[in-house]
Amino acid sequence: MRAVRRHAPDGMTGRAPTDGRKLKAVIADDEPRARQFLARLLSEHDEIELVGEAKSGGETLALVSRLSPEVVFLDIQMPDLSGLEVARHLTGEDAPVVVFVTAFDQHAVEAFEVAALDYLLKPIRRERLAETMRRVVQEIRSGKRGARQEAAVRSVLASPEVRQGLEPLRRLPVRFRREVKLLDLDQVARIVSRDRVVLACAEGREYLVDYTLQELEGRLPAGQFVRAHRAALVNIDAIESYGGEDGVLVLRLKDGSRVEASERRAAEVRRRLR
Repeated sequence: MRAVRRHAPDGMTGRAPTDGRKLKAVIADDEPRARQFLARLLSEHDEIELVGEAKSGGETLALVSRLSPEVVFLDIQMPDLSGLEVARHLTGEDAPVVVFVTAFDQHAVEAFEVAALDYLLKPIRRERLAETMRRVVQEIRSGKRGARQEAAVRSVLASPEVRQGLEPLRRLPVRFRREVKLLDLDQVARIVSRDRVVLACAEGREYLVDYTLQELEGRLPAGQFVRAHRAALVNIDAIESYGGEDGVLVLRLKDGSRVEASERRAAEVRRRLR
């Protein structure tokens, strides 16, 4: 499964409640004061019920899976995963409406318009939130949410302005059964591209990854992973030994696997291992 899929409660299929119930909302922001301020503003809107708050990307995915909100207010910069990366996993016909909350400047934020229903610039103004809520209600009642979000978020993540504002990944999101699992980077021995998919090898299992190797090179902490060849990134700490075999540099990993470094990458790999 490619994303966190949710089952709509009470037989609903992505539409706003028509029986007088409020729309369920989740706030995701790593700053407590920012969450409190937005929660206070949302309390002034009768159509919304705040059902949960998260302070990291991982917590947000867990809350969405458990609470099935109709709308998520996502801060862009958060630990574990950015708001953009969280939105990347919230797809499907019953996905929540995403509203980005950001301190990015106007130039960068223009790109966010294609990836979410709306965005709010910090500090949030009551009048602007009211306009957002009108859009949220209209979008949910239309029943069309979630159809374009994944591709749009990918395009936004590719923009230089956005990439420069994102922190290195602290944990790696992977697909696990019907959820998104966050792996500690120390658990990941290697990440490989095989048969047009990217797989993270950790603790004897292979997990599907929704990043390309090129994307991961720019997001993994500097110094922890090395590109052994065009289809493999290797965790330096997972390498038990290395040596030449028939002129080829071979990395032997603690999990018993072997990775051959390409001729073009071998010198850089040796340098990083010293």
